[in-house]
Formats: sequence, C-alpha cells, structure tokens
Amino acid sequence: MMRRWLLGTIVLSALGAPCAAQQFPSKPITLVVPYAAGGNVDISARVLQTGIGDALGQPIIIENRPGAGGTIAGDYVARSAPDGHTLFVGSNAPILLGPMTMPKPPYQWDKAFAPVSTLAVATNMLLVTPKLPVKTVAELVDYAKKNPGKLTVATSSGASINHFMGALLKLRTGMTWTEVHYRGNAPAINDLIAGHVDMGLMQLTDSRQHIESGRLRALAVLGPRRAPAVAEVPTIVEAGLPDVQGITFNGLFAPKGTPPAVVEKLSAAIRVALEKKTVADKLGELGSDARGSTPEEFTKFLEQESAKWTDVMQKSHIKVQGE
Repeated sequence: MMRRWLLGTIVLSALGAPCAAQQFPSKPITLVVPYAAGGNVDISARVLQTGIGDALGQPIIIENRPGAGGTIAGDYVARSAPDGHTLFVGSNAPILLGPMTMPKPPYQWDKAFAPVSTLAVATNMLLVTPKLPVKTVAELVDYAKKNPGKLTVATSSGASINHFMGALLKLRTGMTWTEVHYRGNAPAINDLIAGHVDMGLMQLTDSRQHIESGRLRALAVLGPRRAPAVAEVPTIVEAGLPDVQGITFNGLFAPKGTPPAVVEKLSAAIRVALEKKTVADKLGELGSDARGSTPEEFTKFLEQESAKWTDVMQKSHIKVQGE
C-alpha cells in the first residue's frame, strides 16, 4: 500500500511541474524593487516592464519597498508565496553584501531565493574631483602613497558594491584613505563635485553627465572593456590593475520553492525582453548592458561573486554592522 502511495506521489510530482508552467502566470506579476523610484535598479525594472509583460501575457506591476539596504524588500519576497507572481529585483547590496555584513541577516540568498535571470550589468567608474591634482590611476596611487591617509573617499553607503570596490582597490595598491559613507549615490556625487571629498567609486548611470560636463574626472572604467558612452576613459586593466574589477548587477529572484518550470518560464521571458533593441538601447543610455541568463548561469555567477567579496571582506577586515 505504501509503495503504491509513493509511486502515485512521484507521478503527480512529475506531472505537476509542466502543469504549473502551463497555468503560470494566472494573474499580474509584481516586481518588488528595494529602492525608491528613480534609481538605477528601479529604472532598469521599468525599462523591462512592458517587454516581460508582453512575453508572459500578464501586466507587470512595480512595487517600491526601500529600507535597510534593500533587505526589507528581499525579506518580503522571500516570505511570499512561491508561485512566481511576486519577484525580487535584487542587486549586489541586498543579495550579497548586506547579508554578508549583518550580524543576524534576515536571509541568505541561496536559502531564500531561486535565481531567475540577470537583467543588466552597470558600468563602474573610478572618479575624482577635478580639484585633485591627478589625471591617471598611476598618479592617484602615487599621490596617495605620498600623502598617506589624506584622501577622502565617498561611498553611496556601507555594504555597497562601491564600498567593497574601494576595499579591493586598497588591497591591490596599498593606498590609504578616510571613507565617508552617504545615504545614496546622489549626495555622494554632489559632495564629490563640490570637492568636499576627493574620490569615489560610482556607477556610470549616476556620473555620466558630470563626467561629460567636466565636473567630475573619470580615471578608469572598473571592468575589462571601455564604455562607449565615455570611450576616452581607459579601463582599470589598461591602467595596470586587472584585479580591481567589480560588477554591479541587477537580477530577478523568485522565492525559494518556486517550481523550476515556472522559474525557467520567467527566465525565458526575460531573455526575450532583453533581446529587444529598444530595451538594450534604453539600458545603454543608463550606462548598463542588457544581460540575461539561465537560472543555472545566474546561480553560478552569484556563487562566484559571493566567494570573491567574502574574501575581500575578510582580508580588508570590513566590520559586520553593529560590531
């Protein structure tokens, strides 16, 4: 009797996955954004809103739930029904770096979420105020070593990719400075423009207009390729520091336990949306590259990023929040 029951359960499970995908989505899908409207993550989600909706045949609703470095939104989605109708638009901080630096994080990504697909990858920049007497990365490193501890560096917040990128730059060059943490990219960039701080590691999305106007000086793109929007700016690889690279990613996550067939259907819809030229062009205007992936590719990427930044945190002695 028990054997017959187990066999029936297995058969029903096998039939359930395709059935779940066929019936999904049965209502509008909510993309929960962990930041206020108008930022890089929010804008990227809205660029994709129509394309994903068209591919799935249901409206896409954007819901902003800012707070606690994005983990309020992440925790909300992690506790939502695992049916694919409530999804998290996550990035470096709320997925990896925030929980990594919390004494009691509300979740760990690998236990709370089913990665669906990357959405976009933003270009990171090494910037200085024009008041600083340096025009290259080599000159910046030399200046820092001749003036130990004199530099001030703006980061958008603690436990952000900008913060960790700065830590990586320190490890690879031996530079020293005083960190100034802000509540977001906008105030950090404003103080950098005004010369209240000397240097920052920021996304091109937020800094492009100021680079073009000359109010900020870009020393390097923190990646392997030059950015077409600021093609004159060399890469950190060209500057001789190939190990100082960092990816700012946006990606979509479903609650853990969402049927794999539903996750795959979502991922396929996102990849279709990202292939549209209008979508790629709009993301390009933001300084981001459209980049879709399979759930397996995205999971592997997250595992690699987690290992990389855990190593940086330990070697840089970045403190857990509250210590």
